[in-house]
Amino acid sequence: MLEPSEREGIREAWDIYKRHTLSNSIINEMVIRDGELTFITQENGEIPITKNYGYGLYYHDCRFLSGFLMRLMDTPPTRVLSSDERGFRSTLMVTNPEIKDCTGTTISKETLLGILDTVIPGCVRHTHTIRNFNTFPVTLNLTFEFDADFEDIFTIRGIAPPTAAKVLPARDDGKNLYLSYEGEDKYRRNTIIAFDPLPTKMGGKKCTFELKISPHGSQTVNVEISVEEIKPDKEPERPVKNPDQRMNQIMRSYIAALECCDNIPTNNNILNSIMVRSLADLNMMRMSLNGYMFHSAGVPWYDTLFGRDSIISALQLLSFEAGLAKSTLLVNAKFQSNRSDEWKDQEPGKILHELRQGELANLNLIPQTPYYGTVDATPLFLILLTEYVNWTGDIELVKQLENNVDRALEWINVYANMEGNGFAYYATKSPLGIYNQGWKDSPDSISHSDGTLAKQPIAVAEVQGYVYMAKKRLAPLFRKLCRESDAIRLEKEAGELKERFNREFWMKDRQFFAQALDAEGVCDVISSNPAQCMWTGIIDQKYVKYLVDRIFRDDMFTEWGIRTLSSKEQRYNPLGYHNGTVWPHDNAIIAMGLRKYGFINEMSLLFTGMYEAAKAFEDYRLPECFGGLTRSEYGIPVKYPVACSPQAWASGTVPFMLIASLGIAPDALNNRLIINKPHLPSWLDNVQFNSVKVGNTLTDLNFRRIEEETLVNVSKRSGEINVLIEY
Repeated sequence: MLEPSEREGIREAWDIYKRHTLSNSIINEMVIRDGELTFITQENGEIPITKNYGYGLYYHDCRFLSGFLMRLMDTPPTRVLSSDERGFRSTLMVTNPEIKDCTGTTISKETLLGILDTVIPGCVRHTHTIRNFNTFPVTLNLTFEFDADFEDIFTIRGIAPPTAAKVLPARDDGKNLYLSYEGEDKYRRNTIIAFDPLPTKMGGKKCTFELKISPHGSQTVNVEISVEEIKPDKEPERPVKNPDQRMNQIMRSYIAALECCDNIPTNNNILNSIMVRSLADLNMMRMSLNGYMFHSAGVPWYDTLFGRDSIISALQLLSFEAGLAKSTLLVNAKFQSNRSDEWKDQEPGKILHELRQGELANLNLIPQTPYYGTVDATPLFLILLTEYVNWTGDIELVKQLENNVDRALEWINVYANMEGNGFAYYATKSPLGIYNQGWKDSPDSISHSDGTLAKQPIAVAEVQGYVYMAKKRLAPLFRKLCRESDAIRLEKEAGELKERFNREFWMKDRQFFAQALDAEGVCDVISSNPAQCMWTGIIDQKYVKYLVDRIFRDDMFTEWGIRTLSSKEQRYNPLGYHNGTVWPHDNAIIAMGLRKYGFINEMSLLFTGMYEAAKAFEDYRLPECFGGLTRSEYGIPVKYPVACSPQAWASGTVPFMLIASLGIAPDALNNRLIINKPHLPSWLDNVQFNSVKVGNTLTDLNFRRIEEETLVNVSKRSGEINVLIEY
């Protein structure tokens, strides 16, 4: 662990985190990804060598490729005709301006067609084909230039300075180009670039091919970029050992994702396309650690295990796949804390916030090894377990994780209850820790109406709801484990928390719930935080109508979605990370809460706004967040410049909202499937949900909108299950 004097040396750089990231816009980036390897380029397929704000080839939080330029006769691929990006593959079609070839012959514009196809089966395989549509042969130089700075993601984001280690000079053996780095952590990192055919000329970081292409002929150059990490006294480690085998596995996984979409066809082709994009992105975002699968949080900044993000995205996907939720629970249980460590904001029983594996983490210059500065991952872990059992009836997993559950509850009752009043608080102990530790974790995200920032300890509204929901849902599972007295205790604690929350968080003068309680009292801004509490059930019925009315007023509802902060508040900024933007996952949780409290029309309005937003984004991909500007003023959603895209819980938004619309509620332990007040919005007339799996049974459901009513028909069932339809 670093000594205080050593930590002070990087505190100033760390404070840059308060501006979220130093990186400029990465809007419209192209992303392909597999496992722990992520390739992010500009729209034209290139990675700029200068002014590179986040593009690159990443592995274990290290950028193994920071430059990838393509030049045809010194001309970049600027005329992009079309592009297609599908998780593990991107394809670009480009053409030429007027140029001269190697013989001095003039090549008219748009007579050459370039097809740039890139796949990522544990390495980057780039195929560059040039077709000649002239009536004469052409001789062309195709040049590739590469660079690798091997910077840690925290350095790229401006959070921590680079180490003193140096990049080694580029070298080649006539066949392969090698870019290497000897880290201060004693790891050697290599980027190995192979070619087929061999380049005509190699020198430095450039490789040139002289292509002689006959009339209406074509030539293809293949480039394979592999990454390699060599730990001290260990064998070299690569993402995969057999790329061809991995390619077959990837294809099967995407076929399975598309089959999942085939199980829920609708009459709305745009919604079908949004669902395909959403489920394909969730498939792309899968990572594996110690054999456990989970969703990476988001590309490029959060491409690793985050407790909160992995849990929420698994919750969103439960209706379609329960296995991922089980694996997510197991990987988070594996990293559950068993000790205290202030450097990492770590306490016994706590679920992790974030795990990093790069050079700065290896040197312990950052606390994310893992870091535990999150107040909500622990109750969300318990909620995911209960929701998983609702779908599967797998009480054996509860038994397997029983000790983890007990430790998580102890953390909530002892360590998070730092004021002794039953609320869950956070207070940062690590000198490099995150100040705010709910999902709105930027330093200025929790405030008072006069604009002053919240002072620790802080208890944010939604986390009290998570704790309530976790305890309420765990009680019947404890009865299944013959722990009646503990079940009674949990129900009592949940009831007391609900009463206390509605008394102390309710702001009578503003007819709304506080964003948080802090060391100086009530954080009295109007925000989306308490709106999430509807999902958890902690809101008293007498207050919920006021809450719902307030979040749909103009200062909160943009017509696309609900803002994180009211436009009337001092700290409102439509492009403030958590102070006025619209977050899709936030709106999805709110929509599910509206469903639970019976505000069906409002839920449908929110679903419609997010559907319209997804229609407006490229390839129907919802980003991490977008600008909080109203639709009536700006006809399309305004992009947030450095939003993660894709991001797991943003990808899960529309599938989760669709389930809210259908009103599906599983009860596997009691062999029931409940359909409560289904309501299809006006733009959706028919949904066929096949193979709805509850426990060991499969049910096919057809939802039809007839005028203002939505009717349900059980068209098929496999196994004995009681389907209850409540209108």
